[in-house]
Amino acid sequence: MDRKTTIRVIFVVSLLYFIWLILVAANDSFWSYDLYLSFKGWSIIGSVIYAAFIIIEVLLYITAPREEEEEIKIVSEAIKKIVCSNCKTVFTIRDTGVRPLKYKCPNCGMEGVLRGKSVKGKRISVQCDKCGNEFEIFDTGERPLIYRCPVCHYQGEVS
Repeated sequence: MDRKTTIRVIFVVSLLYFIWLILVAANDSFWSYDLYLSFKGWSIIGSVIYAAFIIIEVLLYITAPREEEEEIKIVSEAIKKIVCSNCKTVFTIRDTGVRPLKYKCPNCGMEGVLRGKSVKGKRISVQCDKCGNEFEIFDTGERPLIYRCPVCHYQGEVS
């Protein structure tokens, strides 16, 4: 029997005994039918049963397996800087902490997935050769470093 069922059985038996004890007390006071024992005898039996129930409940409590609390890692949304692998545009996304995190480059439309790895490098400022727009790209050190202008979509190269 599991713990909850045992506690329910103890509760029902205790309730039935309490009702029986009230009937025995009423019988001793009003009717005087022969119930094998007097009110005093039934009270002693009830005290013994009550003590046994307390011991059973304490043993159930002690031997019950402890339920481990599951830790939930709460990650607040943060802003994450992403570098497009196609056009090298630096843009930000909301990082919910869920991995893999899918994103789409606002410049070239290329889709990517953030898996938790980080790439070493530095952000550099680049000026478009065609329109003169200045923007940031991420330089990982690999050459040729190809970029795409977010304004005119010209694809250029940093040497």
